[in-house]
Amino acid sequence: MTAILTFFVIFAIDLWTKRWVGQNLSQNLQKEVIKNHLFFWHIKNGGMAYNRFEGKRKGILLSTGALLAIYSGMFINVLRGKGDKRLALPLAVTLGGGCANFWERLKKGNVTDFLFIPIKGKNAPIFNIADVAIVFGAAWMTVIPFCKNEKK
Repeated sequence: MTAILTFFVIFAIDLWTKRWVGQNLSQNLQKEVIKNHLFFWHIKNGGMAYNRFEGKRKGILLSTGALLAIYSGMFINVLRGKGDKRLALPLAVTLGGGCANFWERLKKGNVTDFLFIPIKGKNAPIFNIADVAIVFGAAWMTVIPFCKNEKK
């Protein structure tokens, strides 16, 4: 039950923050939140990371839809007691973010990105809450096999 709630919380927070940005920040406007460290920078991303594959909407929807289907199948299996139950929360986090981006891309044709953390000398990405959830959940799933599984 916690994993299902986590999925919906991530999904809702991401969509709510994107809506807030759309209503409160002009597109392409940068607003400093933490001096020199964090900016809100409202952009529309018609592709994927760094706007790659812009204009390839069908391909992006097909590939991300396929990945979401695979992750959803894994999530359902874990919830049914098949597979490593430690994967439930990281799958929920990853799916919450992935489904939120997929939903927005399906509905609007692009994704709202707005978080920018400058990295000196680097072309830093502009991202959103869903992106953070996807990366965090995937990293979490990656380390689980290396963690001791104590059965009680």
